[in-house]
Amino acid sequence: MANKLLSIFLFLILSACSTPSEAQTSDESTVRQGRGEAETLDTENPPPEYTNEMEARVKTELPPTETTEAQTAATPPAPRCTKQLQQGYALRERIDTEYRQSRRAGTFLGRKEAFTARWGKEAGEWAAETQAVLLQIGGPTAKGRFLNAATPIGMVSGDVKWNNIRNVLRTRLAALASICKTP
Repeated sequence: MANKLLSIFLFLILSACSTPSEAQTSDESTVRQGRGEAETLDTENPPPEYTNEMEARVKTELPPTETTEAQTAATPPAPRCTKQLQQGYALRERIDTEYRQSRRAGTFLGRKEAFTARWGKEAGEWAAETQAVLLQIGGPTAKGRFLNAATPIGMVSGDVKWNNIRNVLRTRLAALASICKTP
């Protein structure tokens, strides 16, 4: 018995919720707030003071709007994006070359802190420049994709600090390459 009453109650609630509400159309009268006057809206004829000529004049007088993120994303990749990508690849290659040469020469361990500090600074400067470029050409979404690229945790072989710098560069370069390819 309780189940029947519950099902009837639920049925009534669902039926009440699913009935469409009667919305007032734009042709019906409305009440002006504050005065209590009723007026009818005429949607077919605009007020006499508003004309197409007026609309055209307003559009020409308005300052140009900023480009939206969607418009920015729809434009082909800028040469600045490709330039940043090339600079990043060159930076990674230079860091790897300096690391290998100093390891072979046996000078890396004595100058490890200086090397890794300089490489980290250079990688940070490149990333900051790249963020600024991406913000201009691709908006916050492109910048976010670059910043939020997942850096893998792992070690190839060699120094941990060098490997961390290299992993961050590798991951951000892959994200940047993806962003530059995206039309």
